[in-house]
Amino acid sequence: MKFEVFWTNPDYKVRPELRENIECDYLIVGGGITGVMLAYFLAKDSDKKIVLIEKDTIASGATGKAAGTLVLEGEVDLKDMMKIYGREKAISYWRAIHEALNTIKEVVTEENLECDYELQDAVYASMSRGHDSTIFEEYEMAKNMEQSVELVSGKDLLKVLNTPLYRHAIVYKNHGVSVNPLTFTQNLSRVTEKYGFTIYENTPLVHDKRRIAVTPHGTIKFGKMIMAIDSEARHSKIKRKNTTLMVTEPLTEAEIISINMVSKKIVWDTKRNYHYFKLMPDNRLLIGYGDKYVRKKFTETTPQGLAVKHTEDYLKKLFPNLNIRLEYGWSGSYGVTKNHMPVLDIRGNKWSIGGAGSQVVCVMAARHVAHKLLNNNSYVEEFFSN
Repeated sequence: MKFEVFWTNPDYKVRPELRENIECDYLIVGGGITGVMLAYFLAKDSDKKIVLIEKDTIASGATGKAAGTLVLEGEVDLKDMMKIYGREKAISYWRAIHEALNTIKEVVTEENLECDYELQDAVYASMSRGHDSTIFEEYEMAKNMEQSVELVSGKDLLKVLNTPLYRHAIVYKNHGVSVNPLTFTQNLSRVTEKYGFTIYENTPLVHDKRRIAVTPHGTIKFGKMIMAIDSEARHSKIKRKNTTLMVTEPLTEAEIISINMVSKKIVWDTKRNYHYFKLMPDNRLLIGYGDKYVRKKFTETTPQGLAVKHTEDYLKKLFPNLNIRLEYGWSGSYGVTKNHMPVLDIRGNKWSIGGAGSQVVCVMAARHVAHKLLNNNSYVEEFFSN
């Protein structure tokens, strides 16, 4: 097995670091999906001078190590949202995620973005009798909001996904998006430059004071600075989670047919450290599992032995008739808040945003901050804790 991230983007050219003193209206710090999407929205909708600095390269952190599985549900179930926030607010959140998924599709189409974008069904499944109630409750909530949602079990479930592991499942028709997260973010940063947006890579922020950001070889005088913070940030509301992903060797056409994955889909289940998987454009299975809180100093990117064994065992239980080899494996970390909602801290001219967990919510968060910066109304205001 190769202990390295599967995603690559060989045509991407890294930009030079900042080596002069400059000025801008908006300085964005952090080149993950949140920072790049924010820059895109601001650059398209305003004539402000926008600069983004990234300490490494675009999407080199949590974004480029993610699975690229974008779904309506993920970190928080709809039923849990309704219990915590009430029906009206939960519905508003659900619609906001819909809009974020549509925004991703619009951006990919409008900008002709190469990122292996695929619209797929999303499947949420129960693994044991004790988890069945979770699926039943979730379905009762979802069916009142979505016409294209179905509860399947038995033979009907085997037609959706030929596995003995799952008991019941909710199928959301065309509610999932699969992308290569590295190429999506890096290529978006490249096309955004045509709107007058400037990026400096390998340019860490050393410190800032009185609207002056200091980097190793230059300074930036800014009007507002937006920190697109990730799992490495020192923020009281953001905790770091670690997850493991692995990629198999390509499946044959016969193998794909045998597991009923000809119609591609994104699947996740009710296990606490839930499993998730998808079939990628080159017919490899990407499998992920686990969301363990880890200490801030965690830097390991190679999966530990137990993670490899766990994934191998899961794959055998999932598709016992397949004999396929895991070819790539890596670990990554990302930042989340306690309630899995994004956090936005506004302190004068310095803003910080992060903790979304789901990359779909990152897009929603970036759109929200762009609206606020441009003095426009944002109907998702209630989901951001200040």
